[in-house]
Amino acid sequence: MARILFRNLLSGPATRRYPYVVRPAFEGSRGRITIDYPSCIHCGACARRCPAAAIKVTREPGSWTIDAFACVTCGLCVRVCPKKCLGMGNERPTAVLASDKAGRVEEHHDA
Repeated sequence: MARILFRNLLSGPATRRYPYVVRPAFEGSRGRITIDYPSCIHCGACARRCPAAAIKVTREPGSWTIDAFACVTCGLCVRVCPKKCLGMGNERPTAVLASDKAGRVEEHHDA
């Protein structure tokens, strides 16, 4: 018991000071859905396949919306996209203090 106590007292902290010190993401980790919006054809395959119903696609006004808090990052939408305009990025969102700045909903519209 004393050996563990002294080892913990003499070693550095076991945690990182996030958001000041950020650990790089692991290879193959799933972070968030990214879209190359200009190549999207608004077919709606991603919205139909999403198990959490986090993606909304409307063809007529040409809009694509994802609710990041509802998304479970399963990657099914990335696999079924016929134009391969969706991707799975492994970057983590930045830490925010207010939920209105958290980037919950990401919207894209045709101009």
